[in-house]
Amino acid sequence: MARRVIISTAIIAVLFAIAAPAGALMVPAVGQLPDGDTPPVINSAELLAPGAHNALLEADLVVDASDNIGVDHYEYRWALTAFIAHTSDVYTTSVDAPVVSFADTKPETGYTLELRAVDNHGWASDWQTAWRGTTPAVPNVIVAGDSVASGYSRQWFTQSSVCKDIGLSYGSTVRNRIAAQLPEAWAPAYTNIAWPGAGVGDVLSGGSDSCSESYPSQVDEIDRIADPNTWNVVVMTAGINSTNWVDVITDLTRGTAFSFTDSGDKKVCQQAVSTKWNLNDRRGFITDVTEDIVEQIGERTNASLYWTSYYQLAGTRFAPLWSPIGPECEDEMNLALSELHGAIRAGLDDDVAWVDLE
Repeated sequence: MARRVIISTAIIAVLFAIAAPAGALMVPAVGQLPDGDTPPVINSAELLAPGAHNALLEADLVVDASDNIGVDHYEYRWALTAFIAHTSDVYTTSVDAPVVSFADTKPETGYTLELRAVDNHGWASDWQTAWRGTTPAVPNVIVAGDSVASGYSRQWFTQSSVCKDIGLSYGSTVRNRIAAQLPEAWAPAYTNIAWPGAGVGDVLSGGSDSCSESYPSQVDEIDRIADPNTWNVVVMTAGINSTNWVDVITDLTRGTAFSFTDSGDKKVCQQAVSTKWNLNDRRGFITDVTEDIVEQIGERTNASLYWTSYYQLAGTRFAPLWSPIGPECEDEMNLALSELHGAIRAGLDDDVAWVDLE
């Protein structure tokens, strides 16, 4: 019996030796180091809340570490706090801009983050607790703006309208594509606060849609929904309703519908864009208010902001073989949207991503 116990103990010892991470062998006793060499030391470490500049599921580390020859990189791993068990692989992050990924964790769960420094000779410090707490909630996807973002639809012949359909909005596509790139547990929440007819002034101050519903400031709503302790993605489409574009399109579709010739369609489009559209009068307002929206979202939330373009309608078929605005108008429509996009983008700072919906 004693011999069996000895053999079992030996087997267990071998299994533990095999299971030990290879990196653990890099932590030397001080007496084993070459003359003059010292192991790195982590003096302090802090895990910051997610910021607008962070990729989804990533957050910054602030680390103070020292070594006589210089720290080469950091390594980190996650452990479930409740079980004191390491649940992730060991990951590497840089010294200049250290970040950690939460991809190996679950949202709103107790975890411990352990960190160590590795020097230019490959010597590693002891593992140190850099953070212990509850992981963030799932990321938020917040879609704001006008009818393009709200999922507005209208029956052409009956004139009946649906002002908000979050399933029809491109926001549902954005949410699903983000979810496909994240671990299943971290699939993002989706909130759509867009409404038809909203211009940049309405995004800032509130207003009402064509279905007679009144809405508060979308910036205030973004501030209310965004969680400072997790990742927030705001996708915005706004600007065209700050001009008389709806009136222009209405006149344009009537004109092209009754011109009966390609050249007649083109002439109608040229007149509509050059003489009826008031963008030149509204350009400064659009730029200034867009800048204010971006500034307030940046100051009040940690959200990353994406501003999307408008798509070109010329040649789009709303019924088989029928386009309300013929392809002959494509040049004029492209010019109009290019000028509008220029006015919007002039109000965006470098931290805002411009997305071309085409």
